Amino acid sequence: MLSGGSDQIHDMKRVLIVLPGAMVVRNWFSTGLLEKLGQQPDIAITVVTPDAGDAAVAERAGVVWRPLLRVAGSPWMTRLRVMASFALHLVIVFRFNTIAGFRGAAQRLQQSRRLRRLALRDGVPAFSFFGWPFPRSRWLLHGLLRLQGVLWRRCAQVEGMLDQLDPALIVIGHVQNSFVWPYAVAAQTRRIPVLGIIGSWDQPTTKGPLVPYVGRILAQSRNVAHHLTCYHGVDQSRIDVVGWIQMDPLVKPKQAASRADLLATLGLSSGHRYVMLGSSPERLGHNEPAIARNLAAALAQHPDCALVIRAHPNDRNWQARFGSLHSPPHVVLLPPEFGEMERMADQIRHASAVLSPAGSILLDAAVLDVPAIALAFENDDEPFADRLARRYEMEHWADLVETGGMSLARNQDELERLVHDVLSDSGFGADGRARLRERHLEPLDGDVGERIVAAIRSAANCGRTS
Repeated sequence: MLSGGSDQIHDMKRVLIVLPGAMVVRNWFSTGLLEKLGQQPDIAITVVTPDAGDAAVAERAGVVWRPLLRVAGSPWMTRLRVMASFALHLVIVFRFNTIAGFRGAAQRLQQSRRLRRLALRDGVPAFSFFGWPFPRSRWLLHGLLRLQGVLWRRCAQVEGMLDQLDPALIVIGHVQNSFVWPYAVAAQTRRIPVLGIIGSWDQPTTKGPLVPYVGRILAQSRNVAHHLTCYHGVDQSRIDVVGWIQMDPLVKPKQAASRADLLATLGLSSGHRYVMLGSSPERLGHNEPAIARNLAAALAQHPDCALVIRAHPNDRNWQARFGSLHSPPHVVLLPPEFGEMERMADQIRHASAVLSPAGSILLDAAVLDVPAIALAFENDDEPFADRLARRYEMEHWADLVETGGMSLARNQDELERLVHDVLSDSGFGADGRARLRERHLEPLDGDVGERIVAAIRSAANCGRTS
């Protein structure tokens, strides 16, 4: 059944789901969550994303797709509002992080101009001019938040959509994104309840204040819920801990590949072991090819162990970076994949260890009880603030490191020693991974999708606010 495609829609509660970014879209589209929502008999789902290519996927899932607020081709006033809103968002995020005293935000200001320019391209306010003047003024921050709300009053594109759909509920899949503001503001003026979801585990400590007018909030873990209360002042009664939707395919896959089948897809024999490197995009992982090359040479003393390099989904230059290292069965280079979460889970599940420079794949490894080694190099040829080790001093990573659920490799020799230890002891670091799962990843039962669907149905059936 295609939601909204029959007369039955008039007997349903309409729900509008706003997913403003690619990673949030992936988590909803690649985990079965969208299909679960499309199968509900009492709610009609419309999903909003930035990419028109999502329309076909949404239709197959039984939901209707609409575009996120369009900029290209819009009236000049809309384009100006979008640009002004995004610039104001960066100013607000900078001030929020400064007032909260986040170490990661302060460290970023000490990085080289190259890294800060890359961060700015990703929407991170990495320059101090975003805080001029009086960056620690709470009064000024609150005034800027009010200005952002005023800026998005009467957005014709969004208000026209809401008036046409007349939803009983709006779900915002990333409550710290600048592009969801017009939806939240329009919902408030129409007294439509808003259910918020934290887009990722690190966002309460890095992505600025929450969009206003959100009622209940779904959080991944008790630790994320704590951050919402501690840094954002959200009352615990408004927070439901539902788990990480992206962990469902890991914990409860539709069909898990056997070790023999997985090794065959990698071109390895049934007697092989392998360690997997989950790389970063080139702009963040410029030193990774050298790390991989040296590690491959060290693994020569373990002829039954290969190095598998899983290129990052956003790495467009992966062949130039790693292509020369591809030499099966000693080194296997896997091309980028976006959304193949169960295949990634199989690759992690059967690895002897997973390596990454501050990538969430380390958490995936902990879920599957696979040793995780974090590349935290202190390279003398890099500025102190640019080094990989600084990433693990950021609040959300420091919380994870404290559990002992991942090992930090601060140089190439230490990395090779850790890999040797893992290959010699299959239970290496198991106690720490158990602590990490308990504190930061639970609940891990594969039923996160069901809890999100139940929360959406419950909120939709509560009706509009008075």
